[in-house]
Amino acid sequence: MTRLAELWRRGDQGQASVFLLMLVPVVMIVFALVWEAGQMLVAKAELLSVAHSAARAGAHQLDGAASLAGGSPVLDAAEASQAALDHLGSAGLGGQVVVEDNRVVVLAHTTHTPDLLPIGAREIEAEAAAAALQPPLG
Repeated sequence: MTRLAELWRRGDQGQASVFLLMLVPVVMIVFALVWEAGQMLVAKAELLSVAHSAARAGAHQLDGAASLAGGSPVLDAAEASQAALDHLGSAGLGGQVVVEDNRVVVLAHTTHTPDLLPIGAREIEAEAAAAALQPPLG
């Protein structure tokens, strides 16, 4: 029985190192995928935050003369659109702004370039939309 056990132990030499050599690249790829997914989520959250801030900046642009004449706040569409675009530009982002009635809608765009994954020079595009109503006066 000892001879059989001795043969069995000898036949197992080197198996762990081959297994580890095959496992290490898989673990590295999984780590890279998790890292890139986390980085993309962070970029998307920051993009959404800037889009909300831009929409709020636009919603605060009131037409003073029309508001005084009508007795209620009136949104200045041109100023609101420009303020939202300026806010996006100050963050280094691009996007579109739509002003309707008393609402400012911002669609912000950005790109994310993966750091760890070897997928070439591809950029991943991200968008975030936000809307803000004009604040009530008083």
